Amino acid sequence: MASGDRRLRLKVLDHDTPHKGFSQPLPLNEFAVAHKVTAHYLLWYLSQELVAGYLVQNATGAVFLRVPRKLLLEIPVPLPTRVRKISSAIEYSPVKTNNEFSRLIAELNNDYLLNVKNARFRTALILAGATCEVILYQLLIEQGVKPSLLKDDRGLGFNKLLDYVRVLRLDAAPGFPMSQLVELQRHRNHAVHASLLVNKPQTLSLSDLECFNPIVKYFGL
Repeated sequence: MASGDRRLRLKVLDHDTPHKGFSQPLPLNEFAVAHKVTAHYLLWYLSQELVAGYLVQNATGAVFLRVPRKLLLEIPVPLPTRVRKISSAIEYSPVKTNNEFSRLIAELNNDYLLNVKNARFRTALILAGATCEVILYQLLIEQGVKPSLLKDDRGLGFNKLLDYVRVLRLDAAPGFPMSQLVELQRHRNHAVHASLLVNKPQTLSLSDLECFNPIVKYFGL
């Protein structure tokens, strides 16, 4: 089964799963079963560099990768006549890196990790907030919001991006880390806003960054 966030996730499931959200089940037909094509073999084949690269290259979206159903179903799969051993891995997750969004996220994440390593938690929080703003901005565009509307909104920031998410009910998606995004926004505000820095000084620590971990996991950073 192929599903997506910022990564293209190929998984072997232990039970039949309906087509929901960004997931596309790949059930094996009678011909495949008769010729020893198993779920693990299919995962192995789709994980080969050329095939996986083709899938990622032709995937649409940046925050959530989607391989067009027609393209996915038209990939020829050779019968396993000479494959001696198939790995029992249950997931393969290539990430799309050849676009400006991915390069920007990678740059922000590298700077974030460097600051965490050096215990510069205030700077790390600012970078985590910037990363989330970039993700939400791109997510809204992929959900049909006109780029010009966001570009011309002079008051657009973390809080307003979250308002857009609520209006479009994107936070209703299973597992969407809305509470963690709100918490991170609150910590980020303490790191950057002058009124809070002066009137409500707060010592920031690694624990203030824990809310960022579920966000990283959900969006596949």
